[in-house]
Amino acid sequence: MLKTTAIMKTDIGGSTARFRTLSDAELEAVLAEHRDFVARVARAHEGHVVKPEGDGFWLAFPSVTAAALAAMSMQEELRLAQPGRGDARLRMRIVLTLGDVLHQEGALVGDAVVLAARLEAITPLDEIYLPASAWLAVRQAQVRAAVVDTVTLKGFPDPVAVYRIEQRHRMQVIADQCIVVTDLRRFVALMTEAPLSVVERVLDGNLELVGQVCAEFSGTHRSINGDAYLLTFDDASRALSAVERLADGWDAFLRRESVGCTMNVGVHKGTLYAFRSYLLSPDTNTAFRLVGATSRLAAETSIFVSGAIRKDLAGTPWESRLLPVDLQPMPPGVAGMEIYRLRRP
Repeated sequence: MLKTTAIMKTDIGGSTARFRTLSDAELEAVLAEHRDFVARVARAHEGHVVKPEGDGFWLAFPSVTAAALAAMSMQEELRLAQPGRGDARLRMRIVLTLGDVLHQEGALVGDAVVLAARLEAITPLDEIYLPASAWLAVRQAQVRAAVVDTVTLKGFPDPVAVYRIEQRHRMQVIADQCIVVTDLRRFVALMTEAPLSVVERVLDGNLELVGQVCAEFSGTHRSINGDAYLLTFDDASRALSAVERLADGWDAFLRRESVGCTMNVGVHKGTLYAFRSYLLSPDTNTAFRLVGATSRLAAETSIFVSGAIRKDLAGTPWESRLLPVDLQPMPPGVAGMEIYRLRRP
C-alpha cells in the first residue's frame, strides 16, 4: 500500500578513512552511538528509523516540516557536541524528499527514495538538501531555504530544482554552568621519558574515567586539549561529587600503573557561548587559569574551586571541606579570586 511519506536520508562524510583506524569493538560502539543519536532526535519530531545503510540511515516522518526540524536539530547537536575539532569532527549530510512510498518489510520503495539517493551524491557535508517538491510542502514560517541549482539527475526525465535549508546558527547561551578543567601534572615529561605504550594507557585511562563520571553525574564533555579536559555540570554539589570520584579513580589508576602523573582539577562557575562548533567563554578561560595557578601547590591529585562555586555550596556538607588557599603572589589571571582546596578524605 502506498503512503505519502517524508523521507530523510543521512550519511556520515569521510567515514571509510575514519573507521579504518578503529578496532571492530570501537567501530561497533561508534555506529551504535550514532544510531541512538539519530533515532532519538527523530523520535522528538515523530519520525523513526526505517533501516540503516552503511553508516547512514533511512528515516520516515509524518511531514516534511517535522523532518526538516529534525535534520536541523541533528546538524546543530553534532556541531555543539564537538567544539574545537574543526574538520576532524563527525560530519553528516542529510537529504529530505516527499512522495508516495511503498513500505515493504523494513524498506522504502518509490521515486522519492531514488531521488533521495541521487541528491545525496551532491549534498555537501553539514548541509540539508531537498527538492522543490518537498520544499513546497514545508511550513515556511518555521523553516527557511535557498535555491542551490537546477540539476539533471539519472533516472529523472526533467531537471530537479534543489534547495538548501538555511540553518540559523544563533549563538547558544549555556548559563550557570559549573565548569570543570582537569590537567595532568608531568604529562609532558612522561611523553619524553616513557614508552608510547605507557602514554597511550594514561590517555585511555583518563578518557575512560572522564566518560564514566560524566555519565554517572549528568555532566557534559565539552572539549579536550591533549591531556586536559573541559567538562560542565549544572549543579555544584553534583560537580564536586563528580570530580571527587574522578580524583579517586585517577589515584587508583596511578597505583595500578605506577605512573607519576597526578591530576589537578579546577572548578569555576560561569557561562558558555556555543556557535557552530565553536565554544567561547571568558569563564572557561578563568577555569583554565585556576588550574594553572594552583598546579604548583601540591604534588598529589588535588581539587580547587573558586569562590563562585563555594557560594553555591553554602549550607551543604561540601562547605566544611573547602579550605581557603592563599596564593602569593596572585597570578594575573586569577587576581582577586577566592580559591579553596577540597579536603579529600
